[in-house]
Amino acid sequence: MRGKNSPEIRFPGFGGEWEQMKLGEVVEIKDSARISNTLWVSKGVPYLRSSDLANDEIVGELFISDETYQSYKDKTGAPEKDDVLFTSGGKVGVTYHKIDDNPVYVQGGSILYAKTSTSNKLSGIYLKAFFSSPTMTKYIEGASTGLTIKHFTLKPANAAPIFISSLKEQNKIGEFFKQIDDTIAFHQQELTTLKQTKQGFLQKMFPKEGESVPEVRFPGFTGDWEKRELKDVVDLLKDGTHGTHKDGKEAFLLSAKNIKNGQIIIDELTDRKISSDDYNSIFKNYGLMDQDLLITIVGTIGQTALYTENITNTTKIAFQRSVAIVRGNKDVNQIFLKSIVDSNHVQKQLKQSASMSAQAGVYLGDLAKLTMSIPKLSEQIKIGNFIKQLDDIIALHQRELDALKETKKAFLQKMFV
Repeated sequence: MRGKNSPEIRFPGFGGEWEQMKLGEVVEIKDSARISNTLWVSKGVPYLRSSDLANDEIVGELFISDETYQSYKDKTGAPEKDDVLFTSGGKVGVTYHKIDDNPVYVQGGSILYAKTSTSNKLSGIYLKAFFSSPTMTKYIEGASTGLTIKHFTLKPANAAPIFISSLKEQNKIGEFFKQIDDTIAFHQQELTTLKQTKQGFLQKMFPKEGESVPEVRFPGFTGDWEKRELKDVVDLLKDGTHGTHKDGKEAFLLSAKNIKNGQIIIDELTDRKISSDDYNSIFKNYGLMDQDLLITIVGTIGQTALYTENITNTTKIAFQRSVAIVRGNKDVNQIFLKSIVDSNHVQKQLKQSASMSAQAGVYLGDLAKLTMSIPKLSEQIKIGNFIKQLDDIIALHQRELDALKETKKAFLQKMFV
């Protein structure tokens, strides 16, 4: 029978209650001296700030000399192999498990570290996983101070509640989550590579600024592309509703946050719904059609997706002003239109328009003036279908990555107290 202080899921062979303690009771947590007025060197010991820890990797670009490192290590110590670093300023709670002997120094007040290398009760690989558990993430959120810049200081870190079992079970749990993290990191790298590949094709398959033909072209196509403004090649160019609407149960009212990675993302639990009357009033003079291009124009600028009727099935959706709806005329292929809006040349124009706006958004008038080079329809279709194949592969990998993250989240809820 499961005890009060035991997780829902355990590895075979382990039983009994876990012991609840304070983190500072099972491991020494240390802060470092702040280094000021030092001379940075081009190659030496990494000097880490909170922004330098990301996805369990060190991405820092500051280095101190071996002499400076040794001087400060003698005063306040420094992380050793198997210690766990965690950010205490800015984005708090980001962790790094140090698994090698390479020296690093951490910025005081920005990163704390737990001396799991010298603890006889707590495993470093387990503590790394525990920092992602619901118990610890909830505690850090409540114990952090500051409005815009968060701080998780030494005192609340020492007081953090932690449930521990035997070191053998801790290591088993830690290794399990490390395997999941390694798999997630692998899929993330694959996804990043695919996105970079797409960007490479977008650079070469569309004419650069001031040019009339692309660097790479499908066989059989020749001649200059025609420079046009967006308003000249569309039958519909609108933004979403500017009005206020009452909550209802008929249709989702989505915004720019729902357009991500080329997809329309709907959360049926949290996304807002409006009434049938409000939905009909929004679409009084037009309606969404299959393959309409959606472009985010407020907040996150330039995200795109094609509206397809089979995505939403019978679900009705409308958009707020932060999303533009673009429908090309008979001379433009919608899949190609999405690809060209994704291209560097058009994305640069969108960012420039947004930066000149007082509200960090793109107005319809500016959207209409976007310049782009367009070939004949047959070449558009060829290019659009090619880029769409890349988009479909990227979307598949994104779904796989999201599923892995959800799997990890589920295990975190069930394998910790």
